[in-house]
Amino acid sequence: MTARGPDWSRTHALVVAVEQYAEGGDWCLDGPARDAANMITWLMGQGVPRENVQLLASPRPENKHLLEAVGLGTYDQVNQTTVRNLFRHRLAALAGDWLWVYWAGHGVQAKGSQWSLLYPEARSNDLIGLDAGDLVDLLQSDRLDPRDFRRVSVVIDACRQPLSVQAQMHAADPDRLLGTTTFQKARQVFAMHACEPGGLAKNRAGEGLFTRVLLDELATEGRSDTGPDLEAVWGRVRDDFERRRDAGTAQQIPTVSVRNWAGDSHEFTFAPRPLLGPDERQLLLAVTALVDGAPGSAAACGARLSEELGATPTSEDAPTARDLVGQALGTHHGVTTLLHVLAELTRGGASLEDARRGALRTCPGEWLLRAEYDELVGLLGEDDSPLLETFVRAAHNELLGVRIAPGTVRTVLDALEQLVQPRSPIPRQLLRVVERTAAAVPEPARGALRAWSDRCAERGGTARDALLTSRAYAEERADAIAPAGTAFDHRIQIKLSPQTGTDQRRTYQVWSALAGQSATPLVKVDTPSLPADIRIGLDDLLAENGRVHETLVEFFLPSADLDLDVHRWGITNGTPLERPLGVDYPVVVRPADERPKPVVPNYRLRWDRVAASTTGDLHWLPDGIGEELALHRALSERASAPGVVMTAPTRARPRARMFAVCVYSGIPVLVWHRGEERRTVKSQLESVLSDGHLPSLPHRLREFRCGGDPETERQGRHLALLWDDPDLPLPRPLALSAPM
Repeated sequence: MTARGPDWSRTHALVVAVEQYAEGGDWCLDGPARDAANMITWLMGQGVPRENVQLLASPRPENKHLLEAVGLGTYDQVNQTTVRNLFRHRLAALAGDWLWVYWAGHGVQAKGSQWSLLYPEARSNDLIGLDAGDLVDLLQSDRLDPRDFRRVSVVIDACRQPLSVQAQMHAADPDRLLGTTTFQKARQVFAMHACEPGGLAKNRAGEGLFTRVLLDELATEGRSDTGPDLEAVWGRVRDDFERRRDAGTAQQIPTVSVRNWAGDSHEFTFAPRPLLGPDERQLLLAVTALVDGAPGSAAACGARLSEELGATPTSEDAPTARDLVGQALGTHHGVTTLLHVLAELTRGGASLEDARRGALRTCPGEWLLRAEYDELVGLLGEDDSPLLETFVRAAHNELLGVRIAPGTVRTVLDALEQLVQPRSPIPRQLLRVVERTAAAVPEPARGALRAWSDRCAERGGTARDALLTSRAYAEERADAIAPAGTAFDHRIQIKLSPQTGTDQRRTYQVWSALAGQSATPLVKVDTPSLPADIRIGLDDLLAENGRVHETLVEFFLPSADLDLDVHRWGITNGTPLERPLGVDYPVVVRPADERPKPVVPNYRLRWDRVAASTTGDLHWLPDGIGEELALHRALSERASAPGVVMTAPTRARPRARMFAVCVYSGIPVLVWHRGEERRTVKSQLESVLSDGHLPSLPHRLREFRCGGDPETERQGRHLALLWDDPDLPLPRPLALSAPM
């Protein structure tokens, strides 16, 4: 059924053609300008006034004449700003019966199956674009006056090839222009796409193949006051591409999404024929076996799947297996949701296992259901939220050796989904990270995250006892990943002067430093004091101002004294029990001397890598290296390493001279072993440096020092750490009026 067509004189067209890209070279296209010109020519031939056509374009110089020839006069250059202005502002000012939107250019399938239409500013390392699905939603929203545009036709001639997992992690989310709004149920939308999800759209002889075929079929309709019968046109376009695939002259599979086109409240998507490849065909065969083996399951599955994916069935007729698979492939986490619905409605047996194997190859890295994924994204909040930062820290601490680069909520979540064991029905590693995060955050976030875990685990058949065990373990280790703003947000900074006399007297100054605030002076002792007196003074200061296990204690030492065993200084912390300072607090040393100017850039380069690195990124120096020149060469070989590991030198040269070379070479993180017994050196270093998140190293070293029998050789007593953070330097010297 085709409803009466709108008035052509009250039809508007928004046309975007992108040929030139900032990346240059092979990225630049030869075709979108000609396609846009041909589409505009057809529309104006139907009776669309030229003043009702708005064009954004970035044509090649040799193709500008094609756009000039259509008689529009001038057009705007296409870029992110003009696109946003067109669809956010100029669109809202339009009034009419029928709206046509055409886009030609590069497109990619980004994380979460989002289809990103790339802006001309896009580069290989900055894939910025417009969310195609969000654009279609926008056109059916109340951004357009509900009294206008009874029909909207969308044509997108762009690729939808998926990015690699690595590229997805670094690609920005496509622009979403819709925001919170209300959909107009009566508005009819017919959206035509050049290819299927994951597919490529081809150009032939300077034209987009899809646009050329579509215009040819539109031309066969002739000019009509009621407008072309788009359903009939689409049927012929689909048949044309099926013939081309059979002949081997084209592989792309155009698709269409239709909303309310027949004037009712239904929505459906034509399933591509055939599907993408052997993996999708295996999935289709398995789904066919499932619905054929359970009478009535196809209709029930269609209704449930549409509800889960936010769509509505196209009609009262039961969908085919092809319809179900096509709908599932068209949205993120659609296939996992389809399999879950089928498992509940059928006795799947071998067919369900076949479907799962097909799903693993068709949509690798998708394990959550659509609703589970969207709910967790919502719980984690904005891309720069403290909760997301805690979530990333929990991943680094829970999944040792796994790198999860900070990014958007979706990139982090997508990366964690990739880690699922092949035979697991749910992402167990992800559940552990969620539990670890929940243990480290307050209510109500804690309760919401745990409720999510409960539902996800129950769906996957995880025993309640196993989940509670994981939760208890997360509670025990919650302090290691405190929410953003509490990890190292408090420091006690101690500056010791060079020792004087044979009794090793020193002067000292102490500050308390909170993140984002100026350091507060605590004490200044100008009279050289004995080591025992300094320890007593620091013990009292820490008992009053420190937080056990959390406060980072930084000793600023002369370069010649970096090997001073300050972490072994005895404290009581206000209790009857004396223990080493490094057991109660993470303790690090820093050079009090200024670094030589020539190495400052290298120092910053190395430190900037710390936040995203693991302990596995540290550079292990060759055993027994003892010559300063040899050490400098070894450090220069890995100029971007975030830090180094040094075993005890075998030669007699003072270790202080080796440290001086490291400081001169811009090393911000240095781990070493102070003991003379070399048999235990490597094993202790390897134990504490087993792959983990590098920023947590001071805390890990404190935990390591807690091990062992206090009466014997305590593990970690000889391990020391230089941790020189350029963003938190030594405060200015205290004035004479400083507190005593």
